[in-house]
Amino acid sequence: MPSPELAERITNDLLEGNLQDIRDVLTDVHPAEIAGILTAFPPEDYQRILEALDAETASEVILELDPEHREEILGELDAEKIAEIVEEMESDDAADLIGELPEQTATSVLSKMDPEGLRDVEPLLKYPEDSAGGIMQTELVKVGSNFTVRDAINWIRLIADEIPDFYQIFVTDESDGLLGDISLQTLILATPGSKVTDIMEPLEVTVTPYMDQEDVAKIFQKFDILSVPVVDDDGALLGRITADDILDVIAEEASEDIMQMAGVGDTLHPIYTPTRTRIKLRIPWLLMTLVGELFIAFIIVYAFEPTLQKVAILAAFMPAIMATGGNVGLQTTTIVIRSLGMGTINIKQILRIIFLEVRVGVTLGFICGLMAAGIGALISYKEPEVFKIAIAVFTAMLSATMATSFIGVAGPLVLHRLKFDPAAASGPFLTMFNDIFGSVFYLFIAMLIFNCPESVAAVLVNSSRCRIAKPCGFTSRASCTLRVPSDCRRTVYTTQPSRSYTSRPLSSPTCTSRLSPFRACRP
Repeated sequence: MPSPELAERITNDLLEGNLQDIRDVLTDVHPAEIAGILTAFPPEDYQRILEALDAETASEVILELDPEHREEILGELDAEKIAEIVEEMESDDAADLIGELPEQTATSVLSKMDPEGLRDVEPLLKYPEDSAGGIMQTELVKVGSNFTVRDAINWIRLIADEIPDFYQIFVTDESDGLLGDISLQTLILATPGSKVTDIMEPLEVTVTPYMDQEDVAKIFQKFDILSVPVVDDDGALLGRITADDILDVIAEEASEDIMQMAGVGDTLHPIYTPTRTRIKLRIPWLLMTLVGELFIAFIIVYAFEPTLQKVAILAAFMPAIMATGGNVGLQTTTIVIRSLGMGTINIKQILRIIFLEVRVGVTLGFICGLMAAGIGALISYKEPEVFKIAIAVFTAMLSATMATSFIGVAGPLVLHRLKFDPAAASGPFLTMFNDIFGSVFYLFIAMLIFNCPESVAAVLVNSSRCRIAKPCGFTSRASCTLRVPSDCRRTVYTTQPSRSYTSRPLSSPTCTSRLSPFRACRP
């Protein structure tokens, strides 16, 4: 934000129509600071402030603005002014700016550009924004294979004002095919009469114009280079990509991955994105997660209600189990997605990665499970079956972390293999999976431990000591006889229409614990 004094001075100059004073005030101010000053004023003043600046400074200011402010400001400028600003930009920046304009405005701007500037920019507009061609610039230094060192230096002196910062000189043949490159230092130190082909180095790497910008960034990281040439399928030199463009790519890709992992898209802005757009981008993932969570509720109500009624304190540990499993899975997913983005792992290593991460997940689950079980025992010490509660919590915690570690590795790798962006779906998907698995498996374990199978009698069909004729609770009225071992007496249960159970025990209390959970029903 500009200082109050500076803002007030510019405001007064605008009111007086004194553009020259504005220019004098902003002469020694960095373009990034001018961009901050510009956004502090209403849109109707944008054009007047930019008119006070020379075209070169104005172009630098425009590039320093965030996309939302840039769109707003460009909307206040006429095509002629935009064309004047674009002509002062490097070709890649100019192409990006024109690509952001509405089609009609872009066409008008191109028609007002001088032929030389149009020649540099127009070829770049055909490439996708996120491709190597979309971020390359056509301004570069190239010399013919027949050049001497002296010829090359003289040529550089002639074109230096038209070329932005450069560190290497490309050597091409008569058909513009790329042969090699020479560092600026090597060229200066070489003997003037030497042929450039004698001092050039073979190229470490080249890229094609349709290569994804993220893959180009990986090449810069791997080879530790400052620029890379872009060639077509025939090896002809088209342009170059510099390190400053790659820094923008890295920041852009990181921001995109973070936003997509949260399931909110990659184009949202807290101020400038319309409310309808924000809702449209965020609602699909929320609905998917909601459906998953409602599915959990359905299972809990209809499958595990008897278990929770018998040992209500079990419900208190469900959030901790799901949260721990989710956090472990999120950590794993983040590590894998980052490694995929940096190119340090590949799909061929999937089995090893799964093994290592699941091992970590099991260890983390064991530690967290012991702690949770201990705390659970302290909380529920008054319960008659506190030991069973601790076992259920420990087992569920261990299982949840192991499962989410697996899906945290396998999910992103499979999505990457299928050519989907792992960051786009891994976060919401993992959350839903963890909640479903963690809660259901926890209650299933608890049901087995506490011997509460009333609601799942339909799927547990055989027992070594008791046989089911028909599960109780599936008829409106029935007299159900519990089949028990020969050394236990019989207990009669009657199901009511509400499916609640009333009992009339005939056996001694000591025998009740030995009763088989399975019932045989007769009409």
